Amino acid sequence: MSTSSVSNLSTQTSMRLTIRQAQNELLKAQQEVSTGSYADVGAELGSKTSTVVDLNRESLRLNSMISNNSIATQRLSASQEALNQIATAAEDMNTALITISGASNSDTINTTVMTVKNSLSTMVSMANQSANGEFLFAGINTDVQPLAEYTDTSDAKAAFDAAFTGYFGFAPTDTASTATIVAKGTAPSMEDFITSTLEPMYSGTDWNTDWSGATDAVMTSRITQSETVNTSASANEDGFRYFALASVITQELLQIGAPADAVSTAVDAAIGYTGKAITGINSTRSELGLSQNRIEKADTSLQIQVDIIETSLASKTEVDAYEASTRVNSLLSMVETSYTLTSKIQALSLVNYL
Repeated sequence: MSTSSVSNLSTQTSMRLTIRQAQNELLKAQQEVSTGSYADVGAELGSKTSTVVDLNRESLRLNSMISNNSIATQRLSASQEALNQIATAAEDMNTALITISGASNSDTINTTVMTVKNSLSTMVSMANQSANGEFLFAGINTDVQPLAEYTDTSDAKAAFDAAFTGYFGFAPTDTASTATIVAKGTAPSMEDFITSTLEPMYSGTDWNTDWSGATDAVMTSRITQSETVNTSASANEDGFRYFALASVITQELLQIGAPADAVSTAVDAAIGYTGKAITGINSTRSELGLSQNRIEKADTSLQIQVDIIETSLASKTEVDAYEASTRVNSLLSMVETSYTLTSKIQALSLVNYL
């Protein structure tokens, strides 16, 4: 009978390799239990991996579009809030002007002028609102402040004074001459000055020179693969122009010492332009509201597509949770047993038997 020797070292090495392999398998199984998906999709699916890659890419694209839509929604919501405050300021201005229609009391007129100044200040402030570092009403010039304040040194004020002097032949501060201004009829008259000289300055290109740094073109956003919507408004739209025109008429023509009938003509004109401002602002609000509605519907459609893709991905990459848990338990038992055996083998020594 022959005998062969067995080395403790070779046995220990073999056990270490077994433990290492079991540990690797255990880490993989534990990852699959925690994520619910294969640890190595490529190894599991082989040639079908390209389908999973395509689905993942499409899911990322759709989710990116939903994320971009949320930014557009924030911009639209901020714009709507600003327009709401502008509309309220326009309503306050309209109420104040109607109150003095036909009145000649200087205190009442002064109070109205102050109300209109505050309303204009609110409009300009709201028109210059920004979100995420971009001006909301600057069109595509998102880094340019849309509207300038109306002050004694502003371009708009200088343009008004020049237009008034050029039309009547005297400055608005010349009270002796302004007392001769007639309300209506052949030029020069208050009505003709407003309609033929002042209004074109606000409806034409002078607006961009004296007041606005915005562009007529507005920002657009792609909300689906084939659909884009306007996601901003421009301070060049009629609502802003007529608001400013009504305010300037009130501030500049009601306290220059003109006759009562001429002042009444100016008030009536200001009321009319305020009405156009309110209509214009509400029209802009409606347009942005339609964009908000389209984005909401687009997000719903995109989310349905994402859900379908995620379901398809899950069917291809999900592991059997019960099977993975059973495998984890089995591997844990194997590793523990291997540790025990290794410990006992290391304890073997001929010294113990001598």
